[in-house]
Amino acid sequence: MKEIILTTLVVVFIASCQPKTEERYSTNGPEVDLVKSLVNDYHNQDWEGWLGHYADTAKLHHNSPEDIFLTPSETSEALKDLLATTSSYKFDDENIYYEKVIDDKGKTWVNFWGNWRGTIAASNKELVIPVHLTMNIADNKIQEEHAMYNLAEYMAEMQKIEARNNMSTEDKATQTTIDNITKAWNTNDQDLMYSNLASNVVRTANGTIIAKNQSDYGDFMDVYHSAFPDFKVSLDNVKIDGNTAQINWTCTGT
Repeated sequence: MKEIILTTLVVVFIASCQPKTEERYSTNGPEVDLVKSLVNDYHNQDWEGWLGHYADTAKLHHNSPEDIFLTPSETSEALKDLLATTSSYKFDDENIYYEKVIDDKGKTWVNFWGNWRGTIAASNKELVIPVHLTMNIADNKIQEEHAMYNLAEYMAEMQKIEARNNMSTEDKATQTTIDNITKAWNTNDQDLMYSNLASNVVRTANGTIIAKNQSDYGDFMDVYHSAFPDFKVSLDNVKIDGNTAQINWTCTGT
């Protein structure tokens, strides 16, 4: 009996002396809290607080290879320039993820995934851009950061806005009419539609006349909004040539 008790004590003693290995994967902890605070400062445009999460020597690689990087201050200025073109922005509350991992070299990294949602002030167009960040954290500071996000749609929208700003007065008036017609379709606002149509407007589809006046056009709008309560149109491309406009748009509805 004494031998059994002694053996048990030895096993317990040996087990208690074994070094504890650090958990290599987690979704919480001080490093994750640091990144959550970073995102919160970004939402609140607290750039002083945002910068405070980075080491003075931190290297930030945003959509760039290993040998190209910006400092935290340079990155904050670039972000402020981009956000200045928006009327609102945030990361969606849903589908946002944080995880901490320790790599084979013992470095601690925090990964972040989220959908950035912003509205361009000049066009009121909403963009949704998936964002992935991975940050090396040591001494309670971000030492290195890699970020991947596709700004192609944002850049295309900025180019459209610039092109519109450079339009002639006549072309701007035509574009305003197109915007009003798009808004009227999206809200089924027939008064707004009529104010942008000639009284004898003619609409054809595949060679068939479907409207010969404003009232016919309003009835045509009702058909779509009755069949699809959430009916929407969005402009894909507009080409204005004198008093003629070619429009490509996408219609959605359920």
